Amino acid sequence: MVKNSKILSAAALVAAFAMIAAGCSSSGESDSAEGSASVNVIGGPENSVTMTAPDGAVIVTDEEGNAATGVGGNVLTEPDTTEPAPADTLSDEDVLNAMSATTAAPQLDIPRTNTERYGYSTLTADEKKLYDDIVAGVENLRYKICEEDAYSLDEWAKVYGMVYMQEPRLFYMSSKIKVGKLFYLTKDAATINQMQKSIDAVADKLVTEANGKSTTFDKLQVFHDYLVYNSTFQLKSEITEYNSSIYNAFGSGEAQGNIQCAGYAKAMQYLCDKAGIVSMVVTGETNAGQSHAWNVVDINGKWYNLDTTWDDPLLQTPNYKNIRYNFFLVPDKGIHNLTHMHVGQKKLSNGSYVTYFTPPACVDNDQNYFVKNGKVYSDFDSADKAIRAEIERASKDGTRTAQIVVSSKDVYDKVYNAKMDYNNLAKGFSGVKGVNDECNENLLLIEFDVIYN
Repeated sequence: MVKNSKILSAAALVAAFAMIAAGCSSSGESDSAEGSASVNVIGGPENSVTMTAPDGAVIVTDEEGNAATGVGGNVLTEPDTTEPAPADTLSDEDVLNAMSATTAAPQLDIPRTNTERYGYSTLTADEKKLYDDIVAGVENLRYKICEEDAYSLDEWAKVYGMVYMQEPRLFYMSSKIKVGKLFYLTKDAATINQMQKSIDAVADKLVTEANGKSTTFDKLQVFHDYLVYNSTFQLKSEITEYNSSIYNAFGSGEAQGNIQCAGYAKAMQYLCDKAGIVSMVVTGETNAGQSHAWNVVDINGKWYNLDTTWDDPLLQTPNYKNIRYNFFLVPDKGIHNLTHMHVGQKKLSNGSYVTYFTPPACVDNDQNYFVKNGKVYSDFDSADKAIRAEIERASKDGTRTAQIVVSSKDVYDKVYNAKMDYNNLAKGFSGVKGVNDECNENLLLIEFDVIYN
């Protein structure tokens, strides 16, 4: 490896950063260590010099920045106790030029998971190796793991994108894609470790609560309810760096974590990992063409869709007591190619799609929230009575959502056609203006949201 030698002030010494070619370098070899470290010192404008000090030492300078000399004119040196400059202060080019295989990797307190990812199991042997190399690179804050011609953009985008979506613990990882290079939201190990502590201060309490439950359904409801009650979907105009990460979901310190769909899905994935629940993040688009992400989870060997984002509706007037279960453990037939499009794919900036993986089929309904709680009705009379009771309950306790599920399209149509009756019913309660229609024919869901004065 050829080192770039640049003239720098003694007050701004540049530390070398480590790079280990993670098996995908075109040469197949790691960079070799060199015998001494070059330290560059700026004296006066006329006499800038470059001098060499032994490893682990720096040149002593006087008040004017000139090299100090001892008896016989020898340049004085002392042990280098300077803290390495944070990587964020350097450009990517400077960092790459400063890398040295002799520098120890930063110590990150990032948890690891023993769960093999479903998406990972669908990759070829070469893709798995790249996935592992990217994970190892991010865990060690590397900036480059292979040459830019080692993979096509599509190959890199697929595997890098899968790591970004399936490994929520790597919350400091950036979504920026460039073949061979890794990008970060922050490059400072101490900052990352502190953020991790704040994440787990919340996540560990939730997992402890969930582990006190006897079924996977109940554990998932603990996670689902926390994310709905304690998160706010962040509009595009309000996006910040960590809105698609678990940090904004758990560790940001905000009363309502500002996240987008990837943040909801990654947060659920992170909690499932900690609780030993097999799950995955699935990407796609909404039927309006917007990017989207949700989860698929395993309960007793069967798979179910879980979309926490869409159970936390955007409200013009926020109501943090509002919660719904429209997409709590639903089969594919209720959402695929209806509200959730391009399943398992991600649209790139050039307009093309990359397919990460095809998730396992979700065909069962026995763990669905409404099935488990006896809120599925097979005839109009029972459904009508149930939705009226739901509207009354919501109106009296100040919540918004009144919802049930029916068993057939025929019953759905009859209940839906009586919506004006339900609106008039709601108006009879103090402080209530009426109800909004939030029914979903695909899910046979009857939902009316109570609107207050």
